[in-house]
Amino acid sequence: MKQVVLSILGFVLVTGASFGGVAAQDQIVTDTPSASSTPAGEAPVVEAPPGDAAPLQKSYEEYKRDTLEKSALRSRNALIGTAAATVVGTALVFPALANQCFRFNVTGTNNIRCTKGGKAMLGIGWPLFFGGMTGVVVTAIMFGVRKGKLRRLDDRMAYEKARAVRWDPVGSRFVF
Repeated sequence: MKQVVLSILGFVLVTGASFGGVAAQDQIVTDTPSASSTPAGEAPVVEAPPGDAAPLQKSYEEYKRDTLEKSALRSRNALIGTAAATVVGTALVFPALANQCFRFNVTGTNNIRCTKGGKAMLGIGWPLFFGGMTGVVVTAIMFGVRKGKLRRLDDRMAYEKARAVRWDPVGSRFVF
């Protein structure tokens, strides 16, 4: 049986490799314009996209806010992932302890014996449960710190924007 499976696998690999062909003699395709579209010696001109003539420069606070938002999103995703691992570990450990493992007392010592399924569930569930719980604690702290930094940065940016001199079109005057 093993020889049949290996021969089928080998046949599939050989036929797949022969159809997906790339040869050393194939022509190289480039994205540069052809000689007929651009005069000799001139570089092709790239036009700016329609809209704003020049993109606005970001301030340091806006750049910092963008990086904090990205890191907070990564921390949030990690928190969700570790919480899912904790849930899966819990779903494996507690039913295994309740249904697959049996506790008995022999000469004053408590012994636990599990079925093969119970051992498998505990072997997979305990690492997921404890690793997930550790990850939840760590990523929750990271997420809270990053969201706090983001909130303080937003408050500082709003305070500085509120303190700036600006033109009020309704009252036709400068507002401080």
